Amino acid sequence: MTAQTPWPVLRRGSTGPNVTTLQYLLRGAGNGTLAADGEFGPATETAVREFQTRARLTVDGIVGELTWTKLVEGATVRLGSTGEFVKAAQNELLKHGYFGSSAAVDGIFGNATDEAAHAFQEKAEITSDGIVGPRTWRELIGRNPV
Repeated sequence: MTAQTPWPVLRRGSTGPNVTTLQYLLRGAGNGTLAADGEFGPATETAVREFQTRARLTVDGIVGELTWTKLVEGATVRLGSTGEFVKAAQNELLKHGYFGSSAAVDGIFGNATDEAAHAFQEKAEITSDGIVGPRTWRELIGRNPV
């Protein structure tokens, strides 16, 4: 078995698409008012700490291996899914160049998202089923865009 792509470590001060994805995942996990702005500031740190508390993880406000794993555990999305977890998947597919534009990040897992997920999975050499589950999340979030 090939080594898994490592999760990025995010903390206060981090910026970029992985932070936006984190924020969508946190919104989907119960922090619905958190802005998905790509800036890991005080509000994001608070949301991370709240999630870590609920998930019974070490509460340090830092998003590493265990926090990512718990976050994506309940975030499997596929054709027909809607919501914040879908926005997270779309944001990652956009980051990797498999998805139209930021305007397409609409939270609706339709045909375009399904095709993008399949294409990414094929490129990442993982099961190409269009389902964004734990393995696909790890590859989407952990890989740097080409």
